[in-house]
Amino acid sequence: MVSIHRAATTILAAFLLLAAGSASAQTPFQDLPAVKALYEKAKAEKEVVIWAPVPSEVDWIQEKFAKRFPGIDIKGVGDLQAATKIIAESRAGRHSVDVWTTSLGNMLEVQKRGLFAKVDWAAFGVDRRNVFFDGEAAAVHNFVYTSVYAKEFVKPEDLPRGWDDLLDPKWKGKLLASDFLLPRLMGFLAIEWGPERAEKWGRALIDDQKVLITSAPPESFLKTGERVLAVGGSVAQAFNFTDGGVKSGYVIMDVMPAVQFVMTTFKESPHPNAGLLLAAWLVSEEGRALFETTVHEADIRPGSASTLAHEIADAKAKVIFEDVATMDQRAEYYKKFSALVRGQ
Repeated sequence: MVSIHRAATTILAAFLLLAAGSASAQTPFQDLPAVKALYEKAKAEKEVVIWAPVPSEVDWIQEKFAKRFPGIDIKGVGDLQAATKIIAESRAGRHSVDVWTTSLGNMLEVQKRGLFAKVDWAAFGVDRRNVFFDGEAAAVHNFVYTSVYAKEFVKPEDLPRGWDDLLDPKWKGKLLASDFLLPRLMGFLAIEWGPERAEKWGRALIDDQKVLITSAPPESFLKTGERVLAVGGSVAQAFNFTDGGVKSGYVIMDVMPAVQFVMTTFKESPHPNAGLLLAAWLVSEEGRALFETTVHEADIRPGSASTLAHEIADAKAKVIFEDVATMDQRAEYYKKFSALVRGQ
């Protein structure tokens, strides 16, 4: 009888623990105890500075953040040279940025210098699988490589479903690619395929398919039909081109390389509480969903509820995530493939 009672007690305790965990998981971000306490401190700082690669990634934040946390002014800066400037400021003993979002690879040189603050992201509901650099950064969204096509010139039944499909003769003279993005795409594919196959594929695009390598905006070519499919564009580009008047679509390819964008704060932040509050909100489910709906940058990591993540899962496509462990190898591939793409 005692054993049965103990077993029942154990089961009840486990059930209550599970229920508590479930309730915690469903608690709105702004109602989390850590968030409430942080907001009170953040309001006293009145402002926060966030840097990103381009203005469009931060221009929308003020309006959305103010609805959730009024009283804090967001100063967003878009700068592709942010890493260099952050390092230079640190050397000079100046610190003007609170939050920085960029790709994992772009953060490495700054991270090596010990400038980032370590955060207990779990207190803000962040899945431990989405934490990097031992707590110094958290995942926010992905730049997902794909094929972007002009809807007015390509029929759905003709779309490629894998990268090798682009070597079909029907695509000869119809493809274009960015001299910046294509070698980076090939670096990802080399990790999956091996460098020999990736190089052979790239040479076939250039030599056989006569892909147009350009640094010009691809949408101008898609608009006229001069070229109808961009190899190695991103899912977000398809939305942005459409918003700009060029009806474009994207394809779920057999392999979907994904650059990982992350969010970090700084040890010497001028507004540490407001900075942490903003960063934690942006990597929350609400923040990541807003990135998808406002600037079309979706999170496709495991557990994501994004539309794109579900589309990739339904297609049973393989995702290759940017990873610190393979960063150096991919950088070497990029150097090699960049020379190939640029005809050097």
